Amino acid sequence: MKIQDACLPCITAQTVSCAALIPESDRPAFYRSVFHMLAQLDFNQPAPAAIGAVYQLVKQTLRTEDPYASLRQRVNESLLAEVPALSLRISQAPDPFAEALRLAILANSFDFNPIHHPNFNRMLTEFKTALDVPFVLETKTLKQALSEARTLLVLGDNFGEVVIDALLLEQIHQLNPDLNLVYAVRGQPVVNDVIAADARQAGIHRYAQILSNGDDALGTLLPRTSPEFQAIYHQADLLLCKGQANYECLIDQPEKSRYFLLKIKCSVLALRTGLPIGTLACLATPAGL
Repeated sequence: MKIQDACLPCITAQTVSCAALIPESDRPAFYRSVFHMLAQLDFNQPAPAAIGAVYQLVKQTLRTEDPYASLRQRVNESLLAEVPALSLRISQAPDPFAEALRLAILANSFDFNPIHHPNFNRMLTEFKTALDVPFVLETKTLKQALSEARTLLVLGDNFGEVVIDALLLEQIHQLNPDLNLVYAVRGQPVVNDVIAADARQAGIHRYAQILSNGDDALGTLLPRTSPEFQAIYHQADLLLCKGQANYECLIDQPEKSRYFLLKIKCSVLALRTGLPIGTLACLATPAGL
């Protein structure tokens, strides 16, 4: 998806929200750097490319590789403590795969992008109370596609969320034990996107190869990813794409069968998908569309 008009105030708002991480005395220089960069924005790119560039300026200003390092550790640990209860819920469900899928989509609500004014305790409470909310699911077609697939590439989204993804990967492995399962993460920290350390902490390696995409942008900007990632991308006969940034980056890449697991978080996505903001969805997009 190219950057839309409605993306511009969002990018600006995220810039201001990110500035809260920066000492007040350094903010004017940060804003000048950001708006100089935005003045040369490539409008043919997805919005996550611009937001990722803003965040790189945050890291440069703070002189730190990962401003979210302590938060990512705490959130992952807190959600790992929920795994026994969630695993029991999955095992007792009439369709354990469908239940794990629901949980993995619901976990897309664990989003620490500063524009959302994140509060983890509130997110966790909402996650637990929303376990029975309705979803827009393509469960049967996804289950069939997974049964027939040879290589599945899962594109992760956020830390915290990755812990719940591991529960879904366990069900996928049980559904198709011969499936070559690959879980892709960002090459470097960017906002709250998942990195290899998160995936290892979540136990993803028990079911899948953990693969860096070699890039530091939100989502998956294919031209910027590593040759190793691109080789797996082209080998995979099915993609499972978590989160809004991956949707924005890959919805217009028709060469692969894709399933998008996400929460609709903005008006641009609501318009594109035809779903209200806040909808939790698994959207099937066959190759060629």
